Amino acid sequence: MTGGGIAAGPRVRPAARALGMQESTVKPHVSRILTTLGVTNRVQAALLARDAGLTP
Repeated sequence: MTGGGIAAGPRVRPAARALGMQESTVKPHVSRILTTLGVTNRVQAALLARDAGLTP
């Protein structure tokens, strides 16, 4: 997985592989991140990151 995390948009499977984790571990983490950010999906999270100046 390259820099940018959720904002960069890797799917769960490749992200899990890159992190050396199971998909079943990564999915709840992504859900918690979305909840913490107050968004319902990865697109909204990416837009928040863009608006905050966190993406190139």
